[in-house]
Amino acid sequence: MTTTAFTRLRRSGRVLRDLALAALDPDRPVVANLIVTRRCNLSCGYCFEHDRVSPPVPLEVLRDRIDHLARLRTVMVTLTGGEALLHPDLVALVAHVAARGMTPLVNTNGYLLTRDRIVALDRAGLFGMQISVDNVEPNPTSKKSLRLLLPKLRLLAAHATFRVRVAAVLDGAAPEEAVAVARAALALGFDTKSALVRDAAGAYVPMAPAARAAYDQIRRLGRRAPAYLSEDFQVALLRDGRVDWKCRAGARYFHVCEDGLVHLCSSNRGAPGTPLATYDVADLRRAFALRKRCADTCTQPYAHQISRLDRLRRQDQPPARAPVRLPVLA
Repeated sequence: MTTTAFTRLRRSGRVLRDLALAALDPDRPVVANLIVTRRCNLSCGYCFEHDRVSPPVPLEVLRDRIDHLARLRTVMVTLTGGEALLHPDLVALVAHVAARGMTPLVNTNGYLLTRDRIVALDRAGLFGMQISVDNVEPNPTSKKSLRLLLPKLRLLAAHATFRVRVAAVLDGAAPEEAVAVARAALALGFDTKSALVRDAAGAYVPMAPAARAAYDQIRRLGRRAPAYLSEDFQVALLRDGRVDWKCRAGARYFHVCEDGLVHLCSSNRGAPGTPLATYDVADLRRAFALRKRCADTCTQPYAHQISRLDRLRRQDQPPARAPVRLPVLA
């Protein structure tokens, strides 16, 4: 077994252990998204999660937030943006998440990756990285293109022992380009996925025939991701336009913005809008029991994936109010 394969196996074993323990304890968050900066080096036409001027959230502030996530016994922390690699202390943040016994993940557009950064993130204990690729060739809407990112993806293939997942975006260009992106990711040994088309509020939008054909083709290419990252919920959305499930957003999975406020997810800001520093077990239990008005047509993968742990547990608290809807990153 190679060193890379052994490292991935060891890290995956620890994650599976923590997920198994969390499955027995409904008071334990599984995934928390943590915004480290709103600033981005790109300006994609569909994105509301960035600006060009915001300073990074200070290191000590983020350490305090990570410490509170550890007190809540969170399993995984996703460091995201904006563009996470623009934070000057991202490696230190990854190391701090790992040092507090949690599993660190990073979302990035990939443009700022270098060999040294990849090696540093690896040594800090990074478990996984996700990169969304919108098209094969850049266009006026997005420069997150396979041609421009391929050198960065090859660096990852050569030097990363952490998992890499490439998300092929179906509504960013011609559908056949998403298939080309998925094929390239698999050829490099990465996990791949294809997100459903969604509206500004994160709800499923029925696919045109060409996009549906491309989605089905990507699914047939095979899957490398672990079973707990399965996106089989998408099959029901494609077939029925809705899915019957119990969303545990705000409890098992939640989003912490740059101001340190907790939101159900990146699609539903302002609900609950509670400071993370005061978020406690009572808040987790309240969100766990809350039936969300947006659940039937939700396309939020983490929410679906993590909520599987509690599909047999009750969820009987009616919605207190409709979530605040903001545009969502495609």
